[in-house]
Amino acid sequence: MPMRVTINPTTCVASASCSRTAPRVFANRDDDGGFVSVIDENPPEAEWAAVREAENLCPSATISIEEDDTGDVSGSA
Repeated sequence: MPMRVTINPTTCVASASCSRTAPRVFANRDDDGGFVSVIDENPPEAEWAAVREAENLCPSATISIEEDDTGDVSGSA
């Protein structure tokens, strides 16, 4: 997969901007205290722009995106 999404749960402030921006990739569930979880770690290309916007909007820099233009996930052999 050319995009991999991860989060740092220790920095999340539960603003929910990510789940509003990319609801197919992120969720802020009440049973988790409103903190973010990743629904789709390798989202389809149709979601990439929304994921990048969510990363930019995140007030606590909780979201990390790895991209590899060759189509391989970074770190794979």
